[in-house]
Amino acid sequence: MVVQAGLAVLLSKLGGGSDVAVGVAVAGRPDPVLEELIGFFVNTLVLRVDLSGDPSVSGLLGRVRQRSLAAFEHQDVPFEVVVDHLNPPRSLTHHPLVQVMLGWQNFAQDSAAAASVLGDVEVSPLSADTHSARMDLFFSLQERWDGAGEPAGIAGLVEFRTDVFDTASIEMLVDRLERVLVAMTADPGRLLSSIDALVVGECAQLDVWGHRSVLGSSVVGGVSIPGLFARWVSVSPGVVALRCGGRSWSYREVDEASNRLAHVLVGYGVGPGDRVGLLLPRCAQAVVAILAVLKTGAGYVPVDPVVPDARLEFVLADAAVSVVVTCGGLADRVAGCAVVVDVDDPVVADQPVSAVGVGPVADDIAYVIYTSGTTGVPKGVAVTHRNVTRLFDGFDVGVQIGPQQVWAQCSSLAFDYSVWEIWGALLHGGRLVVVPEQVRRSAPDLRELLVAERVSMLSQTPSAVGALAPQGWSRRR
Repeated sequence: MVVQAGLAVLLSKLGGGSDVAVGVAVAGRPDPVLEELIGFFVNTLVLRVDLSGDPSVSGLLGRVRQRSLAAFEHQDVPFEVVVDHLNPPRSLTHHPLVQVMLGWQNFAQDSAAAASVLGDVEVSPLSADTHSARMDLFFSLQERWDGAGEPAGIAGLVEFRTDVFDTASIEMLVDRLERVLVAMTADPGRLLSSIDALVVGECAQLDVWGHRSVLGSSVVGGVSIPGLFARWVSVSPGVVALRCGGRSWSYREVDEASNRLAHVLVGYGVGPGDRVGLLLPRCAQAVVAILAVLKTGAGYVPVDPVVPDARLEFVLADAAVSVVVTCGGLADRVAGCAVVVDVDDPVVADQPVSAVGVGPVADDIAYVIYTSGTTGVPKGVAVTHRNVTRLFDGFDVGVQIGPQQVWAQCSSLAFDYSVWEIWGALLHGGRLVVVPEQVRRSAPDLRELLVAERVSMLSQTPSAVGALAPQGWSRRR
């Protein structure tokens, strides 16, 4: 049972699950009448090991013992009957219920022991290489003893599917199992979370891959989204920042338009720590509105106009939104829920183009985007300015992110990929091309827009990209 528990611990750490099923073979001879009968009565039991709650080694062994003894009470139930009764989803690629088996040989296999039982008959073990695997993994282990009857370790073999594993990975798996068993037997009182299945050198390699030196260092300084955007306004004020519907906005024009709307929001009491709803389709005004909200120090909460009223009302209430930025055609949907600011209101155009104040800091919340709620109640995920501005640090997408790139904005504003699209362009001096919904839904129209705008950065699913005809594309794209 100790070996079974150790194997379960290893599989849990490698697979990330707390409910591990391992198959074990039993002789199938519980009745003394069968002891002298020649035949094959071996049956397979599925032993589930519960590793939840981070138990100690001794606590886990107690669970394994309890489950195993309960399973042995029903060992005469054929495995096939269990499979038929449970009727799990079948697949030709793996065995039902369990893909890992453990065999513990508790009888002597050396010829001297066999001779003492069989008298004058000489017995020699013969290995049969079938070149096939019964399971994805099969551990066949046996305790060894020396000539003086003292324990001499555990020996065995591992049978594996060569289309799933290679020899090197199995050898490493055996090393990990040995490491886990040594740790468990050395201190039965230790918690499972304290047992490390990694072999020598792997922790250091993980630190390199995970940039632990960066994660462990303190973050000093930082800049907000409007602060980084302002740098490009000062460097390239006349450069086109935004394109939508055939119209262009320079960096200065986007900055001034967002300042005007920010003044309106401040007039309604919007400031740092607040949440402002955003009910707008994908358009140039939406990008300006996002920047305006951020300049007030508040965070924006985008809601896609296509969602039902129930979700719209839930998000606005859950995020404690007091002001919603929208346009005339959608204003009625939020009437009574919050103060409504229409981006097309003439009052906006009368506001000054100067900055509204000090602005946000790097650790202020930039936006709250809600999950789909398919697994329960939708949950708002708050992201800071620092998270956004550092999103592109060291990000290798195969091309250099900079003013030379033209980005297509195709995602819903309520989908966090829109953050990548918008600020990948505007925080690096690039150009953002907003793709209207009717164009995004038409592959020919989308392709025509991408070619006309010379888009170099497009974020789409493989199926959507596959719908774009490749003929006529420039080699540069």
